[in-house]
Amino acid sequence: MEVQEGSVRISVDEVFYNPRMRFCRDLDMLVFAALDSKEYFDALSASGVRGIRAALEAGKVAVFNDVSPKAVEVIKENLRRNGLSADVINGDAAAVMRQKSFEHIDVDPFGSPAPFMDSACLSARKYLSITATDTAALCGSATNSGLKKYGAFAVKTDVYHEVGLRVLIGFAVREATKYEKALLPLISWAKEHYYRVHFKVRRSTSMSARIYEKMGFLAYCSACLRKKVLGFGEGAERCKCGEVFRIIGPIWLGELKDRGFVERVAGMAEGKLKEFLNKILIEVDVPTAYSLPALAKIHSLTLPPAESVVGELKKLGFEASRTHYCGFCIKTDADRDEVVKILEINQT
Repeated sequence: MEVQEGSVRISVDEVFYNPRMRFCRDLDMLVFAALDSKEYFDALSASGVRGIRAALEAGKVAVFNDVSPKAVEVIKENLRRNGLSADVINGDAAAVMRQKSFEHIDVDPFGSPAPFMDSACLSARKYLSITATDTAALCGSATNSGLKKYGAFAVKTDVYHEVGLRVLIGFAVREATKYEKALLPLISWAKEHYYRVHFKVRRSTSMSARIYEKMGFLAYCSACLRKKVLGFGEGAERCKCGEVFRIIGPIWLGELKDRGFVERVAGMAEGKLKEFLNKILIEVDVPTAYSLPALAKIHSLTLPPAESVVGELKKLGFEASRTHYCGFCIKTDADRDEVVKILEINQT
């Protein structure tokens, strides 16, 4: 079967191709175009669609790899179809990345990136992009799986995408520090069945040590949905409602984006891509988020528009915004009791 995507036409016969990820690849092309890099290593290429688009639409010199001989054949054919030539490797991605360094590495597996992260962090010189589709392991729906793959404990909260994205970033950040590297999120998002993060890589002993200043834990009360940020070495007393906090983490507590970078990417975008990027831009970079319907249900309250709650929180001097991953969730540094007060005031 032949498909048209972006500016490329490819065969996807007998190789994995996920049409649901086209939005992600469309957005990736804008991200790649904004990066000051030339080389791009597609570690798990499958049909080669992302790497071929990176070459044609973002001007990258793409290098392809896949462990499947059939995929290698398809990639070579797809390169010919699009008038390109490139290196195509038939190897285990983790082994290839341990043998050679690459300027920009992209790890986009079917499932978890965890088995490839050690090698990717060793190999990546300037940028690292990762995708995770095992969202249950990251957001707390499959706690044991999250512990085994990512070394983090999570339970499912009312804003599970926020937790999942921060568990993923925290895992990647910790892996990189073994090689005296600091991973700095340029842009990250949660959408449908996957999480996607693009990092800038900095090789620095001091920066890799300081990165732990932005790592920690989230104390979560499943009864009242209260959340409290904890640094390493800090503990949590019982929640004000009397229940015991569940301690989620370690997770990334820092920024999920570089505002200047996202502004550059948004400046190139149109339509749904621009709309999505603008949602990311307005988000405040705090790790505490709340589902307004979940809070309203606990207190038997009528739900006001999320935008009005955000506006009231800002008037009180708090940071607050909508989220890109949930139309009825907000992010704020205000305590959950402040949010509930606003819900109560807005009753009709």
